Amino acid sequence: MSRSKKKRQRLRFTFLSVSMGISCGAAYAEDHCSIDWTKLNLTAAQQQQITALETDWNKQYSEIRPVIVQEQQHLSKLLADHNSDPVEIMSVQQTVARKKESLNQLATANYLKKRQVLTESQQFSLEIMVKNAVAMRQRQNSPGGATEVMPDRVQSLIERVRNIWPTAGP
Repeated sequence: MSRSKKKRQRLRFTFLSVSMGISCGAAYAEDHCSIDWTKLNLTAAQQQQITALETDWNKQYSEIRPVIVQEQQHLSKLLADHNSDPVEIMSVQQTVARKKESLNQLATANYLKKRQVLTESQQFSLEIMVKNAVAMRQRQNSPGGATEVMPDRVQSLIERVRNIWPTAGP
């Protein structure tokens, strides 16, 4: 395999890892993450490390998430009040954004630590699970939309083929 192809694969995997780290962690641990670590045939030592990382994540999450919710509620009240100070609104909004970003970074770091525990073959299996989870999440977020962007010529051809047959209706 060429060097550039390996680099592209590593970059693609890194992107998927980060996006899953964000979606698994930053989905605010509401069981939206579809990575089942037990399907990776973990050793007892690996399972113990993954469990410790999960415990650490849950502790960090339980400390940060309530603060974010509280700040969001405060922001909502400020936005609803016509007499609220615009500077305070901006300040609270920035605080919420910083805390969300902090949570996202912690989630990604936790995911990457879990990935380091795995062997190369387990990482390959994880990559497949991540790709499937990302695809499922994209379908859930845009159920009617296309997941891939088609080139204009292909889209045009598809539209012409669809227009060949008359539609049933009035």
